[in-house]
Amino acid sequence: MKVRSRCSVQVFAAVAGLTLVLSGPAAIAAAVGGHSAASRPGAVSTGHVAKVSRAALGTRFEQALASPVPGRLYSVAASSPDDVWAVGLTSGPALLLHWDGTAWSRYTFSPDVYFNDVTVISPTDAWAVGGTNWFYPTQTVAYHWNGTSWTQVPTPTPNGSAFFNGVTATSADDAWAVGSISGGPGDQGYSVPLIEHWNGQRWTRQSFRLPAHTGYFDDVAATSPDNAWAVGTTGGQAPNGALIEHWNGKKWARQPANTPGGYGVVQGVTATSADNAWAVGFTDTTSVNASLTLHWDGRNWSVVPSPNPTGDTNLRAVSATSADNAWAVGYTNPTTCNPLCGTIAMHWNGTSWAVVPTPDPPADLVDAFLGIDAISGRDAWAVGTTDWASTIIAHWNGHTWS
Repeated sequence: MKVRSRCSVQVFAAVAGLTLVLSGPAAIAAAVGGHSAASRPGAVSTGHVAKVSRAALGTRFEQALASPVPGRLYSVAASSPDDVWAVGLTSGPALLLHWDGTAWSRYTFSPDVYFNDVTVISPTDAWAVGGTNWFYPTQTVAYHWNGTSWTQVPTPTPNGSAFFNGVTATSADDAWAVGSISGGPGDQGYSVPLIEHWNGQRWTRQSFRLPAHTGYFDDVAATSPDNAWAVGTTGGQAPNGALIEHWNGKKWARQPANTPGGYGVVQGVTATSADNAWAVGFTDTTSVNASLTLHWDGRNWSVVPSPNPTGDTNLRAVSATSADNAWAVGYTNPTTCNPLCGTIAMHWNGTSWAVVPTPDPPADLVDAFLGIDAISGRDAWAVGTTDWASTIIAHWNGHTWS
């Protein structure tokens, strides 16, 4: 049975190339871990947005934006410069935004769900995945976009509680979702990695050799029906082990990450071909984190040196369009947020990784990028949060992030 959500649309006036900061109230519900926000001089922010356009029952009308929109964005994905989706959560319904090349629109759901990831195949084919409860128990959630509306598609929830962290698709009948069999993100406890596949008709759980200890998947990427990667971590406490699995069209098989000592937390993955993939995260063998970038050359994963500008860096997501254009994003000072945790973006030019300046809106504790999607060398989007209570959207125009 498919459950269809009736959506309302709110369009936030925005100018391409500007950071869109949807500022929220001082804090959001404790269930999503909000923190109070305070002003910090010198940061970049567009502040409140002047107008909103709402579509209801097929009718569009203009009204003043009565209040800002709280929440956080975990992922962004695009099929073209004028078809971009960003997803996340608020203290209530899921947060789902769309960029049409001119303005951002908000689609409000009646069910209280959260989205951790989104993938876009075309303007008429996209998936958003997540869960129903930030704690225990939670159900896996997958919504499909057909160009007109978002519709929930049934997904298995093994052991009565599980959620999705990542999703990718290569066609209308080939999609993957990965995550954790456990309580929600705020109460995982003992966890088992989860992989499910969409064949054009239904989602089904996939079999693979489980790690010896606890673990979960954070992200998944695919370039074809016989080339997909799922990444995450094993172990319940630091130092953790990097978890990387590969799909060859017939089965999933674990691949050595070749990190120092086998340790590391891998949180994002991207691939452009069978011999070009990146995975990012951090190492946690000391009291602070260090950025971790891994490259697949068609035969092996290997560590590639990456900047660690404050000595404490957490890379959350990665996106590539070619062998000489990739972005990795996250935040600095993650172990203490002292000084303030700040956004970070680093670019791969085919030879080395380099930090590129990014905006940090006014914050009390955290500015963080949590998702990235590169469309071309001159077009990329990064999303995240300020103090876990307000969203950040930043755009790369080929010269600067703003």
